[in-house]
Amino acid sequence: MRVKNIIGSSDSLPPSGYSSWLDFWKAHYHGSQLLRCAAYGHGNEHTDLVGAHVKKVDSSDNSCYIVPLCKTLNASAEDFYVNDDMMVPENQD
Repeated sequence: MRVKNIIGSSDSLPPSGYSSWLDFWKAHYHGSQLLRCAAYGHGNEHTDLVGAHVKKVDSSDNSCYIVPLCKTLNASAEDFYVNDDMMVPENQD
């Protein structure tokens, strides 16, 4: 799935009960617990992951999704591809 970062989401706090957006993602993701960057080509385990806010590109779906991304990609303004099965809706709670 082609996505882009949501600019300005850094100040957004996770819902009550979660220490971070990555913590939120871990609680709602139902796949493998191997923690890795969701972006294609960045599939190795990373220690510098964050729970990133992304939106689908070229889609009528304007929902915000949380995905684990390395800090490098989280700072990117470019579109990139993620494994769509790793996308968790932000409004999951």
